Amino acid sequence: MNQEKRQLTVLDQIKASREVRKAITDAASTLYAKKGFASTSIQEIAEAAGVALPVTYNYVKSKSEIMHLIMEDVLETFRESLTKETEGITDPEERLAIAFIVFVRVVDRHKDQLLLLYQKSGALDKSSRISIMQLEVEVSEVFGEIIRQGIAQGSFRPVDVDLMAYNIMLMTHMWVLKNWHFKKRMDLDKYANFQLKNVMHVLKKDESENL
Repeated sequence: MNQEKRQLTVLDQIKASREVRKAITDAASTLYAKKGFASTSIQEIAEAAGVALPVTYNYVKSKSEIMHLIMEDVLETFRESLTKETEGITDPEERLAIAFIVFVRVVDRHKDQLLLLYQKSGALDKSSRISIMQLEVEVSEVFGEIIRQGIAQGSFRPVDVDLMAYNIMLMTHMWVLKNWHFKKRMDLDKYANFQLKNVMHVLKKDESENL
């Protein structure tokens, strides 16, 4: 273990839940990228995170569960940011625009972890894959709820809400999956604004449709 890394006491680690979770997921992401998923042990992750092994096992029992933690962190960060940014906003078009930009930025901050999820999903156990898929559905439902609101208020065209919500998610994930290509031509804001225009082009009714 790196002796220069500050080691939290066991009591501190239990209390500082979010700090510990982040330390575990950050350490796991780094080690997976360096050594590979199969060659990395829970003990190595605990040591790299500066977290006592028994405390680590309070959070995860397997490396697959760490992947689940990563996805949970992405969803939690998205929900917290979205709640803060859309407080008091009822217009569905504005809410969707904010949600899209917020999620793109969350995805960008977690791009290394999300890329790892894509690369290693086949190595996860069945229960972890099912859990991660459910979290993915929860993310899509955030967009789905806004789209349904817009349809009900007459701002958006009637569309397949589930399909549209997943299209939006895939647009954000494409920034991660094809970042090697897009970063040569544009920054995150330019990419997000371009894709948001595409989303609104599909959803927004034009004046003739409101007659």
